[in-house]
Amino acid sequence: MSASRIQMISKGRRVALPGEPDFRSVEHPWAGFPFEEAQNSTVPIPSHCWRRTTLCVCTRGQGVTHWKHRGIWHQHHVQRGSVFMVRGNAEIDAVWSENSWRFMLLQLDTSKIEHLALDEVTAIEKSLSSAQTTEDEQLTALMLAMGQEVRDGCASGRLYGESISLALLAYLASNYASPRHTGDSGTRLSPVQRRKLVDYIQANLTSNISVTELAGLVQMSPSHFARTFKASFGVAPYRFVMRERIEGAKYMLTSTKHSASQVAIAFGFASQSHFVKVFRQFTGVTPKQYKAGL
Repeated sequence: MSASRIQMISKGRRVALPGEPDFRSVEHPWAGFPFEEAQNSTVPIPSHCWRRTTLCVCTRGQGVTHWKHRGIWHQHHVQRGSVFMVRGNAEIDAVWSENSWRFMLLQLDTSKIEHLALDEVTAIEKSLSSAQTTEDEQLTALMLAMGQEVRDGCASGRLYGESISLALLAYLASNYASPRHTGDSGTRLSPVQRRKLVDYIQANLTSNISVTELAGLVQMSPSHFARTFKASFGVAPYRFVMRERIEGAKYMLTSTKHSASQVAIAFGFASQSHFVKVFRQFTGVTPKQYKAGL
């Protein structure tokens, strides 16, 4: 058994789902969110539990799955976006599927992510339902965005990775658990803190900045910082940094003879293709079109 596989406990042994996944996040920077993508098997799974809180989302196909929990059988019609959630160590008596479909399996390794959002992680671990199914477009979108970023080689950097991780934890805690009241809903950054953050971001636009790094500048937890930053600036930290990079790139494109690839490197983008993708998202045109005045 490869330690890189997501494992469950069945009959006292650590086992993985049948078959080999098509893709998995081995040794990924998001160590707290290991995941696998594969085709679902119709082989029945006997009594088992996941070592950690686990989410399974259908990414393609449809069918019917049957699962037994606490002695009660449930039936769920699976389609793209269907999510099955199981809290860590919750016993599932049995699972079997009538059809095969593609899925993404994601786990929360709380020991590696609690530094990001302790309140949310605590709420999920203590009050998330032991097992449930849901059709939730926003939850699905967050999980699929995480998977796509891994497939893209994590081109968006640590800031995006931590931002989407925080968003997923916050969404799970607020919609499927009972989060502790943090009392920071009305908190804003002080003018001094705002200036300190803006100066730091502008001085490090080419660096792989992270939410944790920015939060440390104002002595906040990453989750508290992310909420406070958005309340103060009107946008999330990732979008603010990307906007600053694109503004700098726009100026360089029109005031110098540098090519798009040179500008991409100058502003810390992982590749020219990633630069073009982000530039188009913010401006509606490609760097080449912008430079030509189109």
